[in-house]
Amino acid sequence: MIKDGFGRPITSMRVSITSRCNFSCRYCHHEGMDAGSENEMTPEEIREIVAMGVRFGVKNVKITGGEPLVRKDVVDVIDRVSSIGGITDLSITTNGYYLEDYASDLKKAGLNRVNVSLDTLRPDVFKWITGSDTYATVIKGIDAALEVELTPLKINVVVMKGINNNEINSMLKSYSGRDVIVQLIELVKSDSNMFKDYYFDLDNIEDEFRKRALEVHERRFMHGRRQYLLNGATVEVIKPMHNSYFCAHCTRLRVTSDGKFKPCLMRSDNHVDFLKILRSGVDNMELEKLFIQAVMRREPFFKPGNKERDMVELKTE
Repeated sequence: MIKDGFGRPITSMRVSITSRCNFSCRYCHHEGMDAGSENEMTPEEIREIVAMGVRFGVKNVKITGGEPLVRKDVVDVIDRVSSIGGITDLSITTNGYYLEDYASDLKKAGLNRVNVSLDTLRPDVFKWITGSDTYATVIKGIDAALEVELTPLKINVVVMKGINNNEINSMLKSYSGRDVIVQLIELVKSDSNMFKDYYFDLDNIEDEFRKRALEVHERRFMHGRRQYLLNGATVEVIKPMHNSYFCAHCTRLRVTSDGKFKPCLMRSDNHVDFLKILRSGVDNMELEKLFIQAVMRREPFFKPGNKERDMVELKTE
């Protein structure tokens, strides 16, 4: 197992396989809306990079985008990655639009579970948030994923003031008793009008969960995030990670869709480009040097005693 210069092991990889997306969510950065597929890694290149991570101790792999299911070869990607021995958890994050079509094949290919973005149970609000009138399609996708046991299925809910903050209990009730974890996500602090108009503080909601919970589990290697079991419903609260505790327990290395290692979630100025080297036909030793270089570029963005720093980039998990 490899550790960075601060003693943090690398046990998970988050691999973006495309920056393209078929939705236009209001809170999203939209950086991949018009992107093409020319610079995306091939399924075999993705397998090679993940296999390298596994050799260095990676156990958990999450496939992301953009929207990963816009890739027509996504099942091939999962099939190749799942064939790597040593991975204990292989998951994918999706908006759910194509999930009904792919759920069964993804399960057969070796996918363990899915995260699905679903911010509301109201079709009109769904359309307002995503720019897509496809609420029913996403619900069918979630049902299909549950049917083939891509579980525990996690539903990502970005909570927005005056938009869906009054739906939290309805969401929990809707998925109570099913193998689902509802993740409530706070908007990331920024100077945007989106944040100013729709930020909703989840502190009071989490206090209520603490009082009502039958069980509380702290996920130490997910930055101390707590999971609350509430009469058949399981919920987590995800707040912006502006603290040294988050950084001290970070065990994840990210990979961008255009073939770069991203050592820190908060930074975009220290990437390590491996795809050009991989395509030049070098041996594994040269690629491993780049992997080690990326790991050694990792340092806590927030350190104990530091004042809050400006984020270069932040995306929800």
